[in-house]
Amino acid sequence: MKAVITIVIIAVVLVLGLKFRDYVHHTMADKGGSAESQPRFAPGKLPGLPIELESSFDEAKRQGPDGLKEWLRIHRQEIEEPRLTDIDLDYVLLAGRKSPAEARRVLNAIKQRISTNSPAYKRFEQLDQAYP
Repeated sequence: MKAVITIVIIAVVLVLGLKFRDYVHHTMADKGGSAESQPRFAPGKLPGLPIELESSFDEAKRQGPDGLKEWLRIHRQEIEEPRLTDIDLDYVLLAGRKSPAEARRVLNAIKQRISTNSPAYKRFEQLDQAYP
């Protein structure tokens, strides 16, 4: 009789252990799935640019204002604030050397969407004053 009770207890513990493992697996998959669906951002930079786009962004900056403008046209929908504003400000610096009017146009567009608590606001203010 003791052996039967021991076997039943072991079976119950095993079944409960398997159910707990499945519960933990599903819970972790749900949390992991939502985290994986969100883009990861490069460390040490403003959030908003998926890490997969960092190298193409660097290449576009090396190509100058035309390269960066084209890159922004293609990838703008994938970039979130505040990094979008930061990249637009990079474009202002590159384009402003040859075309202050283009720099002013982009700054006016940024002015419509930036908030004063944005991490890029101080940089925006400096460039906004530099291109009257």
